[in-house]
Amino acid sequence: MIKILAAVLAVLGTAAALMIYVNTDEDNESGRRGLVYESTAPESSPSATETTSVASALAPLPLVRSTEAGNRLVIGRISTDVQKYIPRLQAMADYLSSELADQGITGVDIRLVDTLEEMRELFRRGEVDLVSETAFGAIELERDGLTEMLLREWKSGVPEYSTVIFARRDSGIGSLDDLIGRNFVFEDRGSTSGYLVPRAYLARAGYDLVQIQNLRVSPPAGSIGFAFADDGGGDNAVSQVVRGMADVGAASNLDWEDEEEVSRADRSNLVVVHETDPIIRSIMLVRSSLDPVVKERLATLLERMHETAAGRETLRQYSKVARFDRIEGDALVTLLNARFMYETFRSF
Repeated sequence: MIKILAAVLAVLGTAAALMIYVNTDEDNESGRRGLVYESTAPESSPSATETTSVASALAPLPLVRSTEAGNRLVIGRISTDVQKYIPRLQAMADYLSSELADQGITGVDIRLVDTLEEMRELFRRGEVDLVSETAFGAIELERDGLTEMLLREWKSGVPEYSTVIFARRDSGIGSLDDLIGRNFVFEDRGSTSGYLVPRAYLARAGYDLVQIQNLRVSPPAGSIGFAFADDGGGDNAVSQVVRGMADVGAASNLDWEDEEEVSRADRSNLVVVHETDPIIRSIMLVRSSLDPVVKERLATLLERMHETAAGRETLRQYSKVARFDRIEGDALVTLLNARFMYETFRSF
């Protein structure tokens, strides 16, 4: 606990109020979990004077959350990396605070928790209003009706991504059928593009995948064996395939095209066997029980952020997001692709 508090203070300084709650007892009356950060007041935010307000032209907002500090919104995040995400979320909190100040919102706070289940509980209790998640996490949070998908988020400037399935150039593997009897190394159990999507894709295509003890074990006849790179001594999937430890691997097309992730030398020794249909990159979700007028105000503000210098700078600080847009057209197609993969994976 002391280490977490020190890390947060190192990032944030002492300009704002910081509160940490940990639910260690079933009798904990507050029921709060994770880290709670009460952001600075909107008048202290630089963006309040650097941008022409989009919200100022809109009708007054209904009350959102009445506290001693006023009517406030809360942005959530599922992460244990406090130092990484508090500054990113604070940039967005400051922007929204300044834009919504004359609409009855006195501030935007931040909640960090470790797991998706903890975030689901915060939405159930109405303690979080917004959260950004990748495709499978967003679909999972939406399942019980506590949240709604508000906008597509162009995280790191990208609206969608796919999985590249690759093998050594000298392996003789040229199609998915060639994977039968071979061993597949997935990145790790929590990787969307490095495990969840490619496994679901292969299962939907009718291939039988069987987890094996290690990559030296042959899979059962007629199946594709698989293991995880993080169980094999620390090397990633690309390295294990290049070194001949595994026959085939998977990575996102973004990593595949990034020379810092896959070197030119490694790529020259590999061949792309297949690339999956693209899925939506990231999604901003909103609490379903939030007033519909507030939801639309938030959607409008986020959708128009990239139109102003202050908005673009906030997006840069906030995970280098290029923009937000509505989930329709191509965005809807990539969401449907993600839903198909998600439902398949849940059947395992």
